[in-house]
Amino acid sequence: MKIKINVEDAMINRKKIKSVLPDQLLDSVGAVNTLSDTVMDSQIAGEFRSFLTGDKVTGFAIGVVVGNAFSSFVQNFVELLGGVYTFFKIWIQKNTMDASVIPFGDFSKSFITMLLIAASVFFFIRILNTFLARNPTEKFGYNATLIETKRLHQEQIRTNELLASLIELEKGHQDIHHQ
Repeated sequence: MKIKINVEDAMINRKKIKSVLPDQLLDSVGAVNTLSDTVMDSQIAGEFRSFLTGDKVTGFAIGVVVGNAFSSFVQNFVELLGGVYTFFKIWIQKNTMDASVIPFGDFSKSFITMLLIAASVFFFIRILNTFLARNPTEKFGYNATLIETKRLHQEQIRTNELLASLIELEKGHQDIHHQ
């Protein structure tokens, strides 16, 4: 098997990685990147990379993982509300405050777990986009419509500037002929 290394691509990848990882990891990441480039040059690996970075698969995986964590959070929130109800019920009926019936621990644990899972998914997607996506269209979260809209907006701004300049020139040209 021939190993093709494009120096320009390697430098771009190194700059991209350097913006994400600390300096001491760059050499190890560079070696892994070179190996992954070799593996990813095969057709099946390229198709698998496209499959992994596709919006539908990645979005589904994120939905399942974060949805599961959110489900646990909602369940513990409902139990917290039930505990608050029980607290007030005991307080009204027995004139005794018993905060032990409110499950603060389970609720806070599920909230922290949900945040940690969301952060893990975020960093996993950053790593996926950094190492597997070869161009911006393969990155998860790439929005072709948004990119095209921004490009068209910039063209419209430039067109408006040119029209304003043309109107000013026309006014100046008319002023010269009227004098």
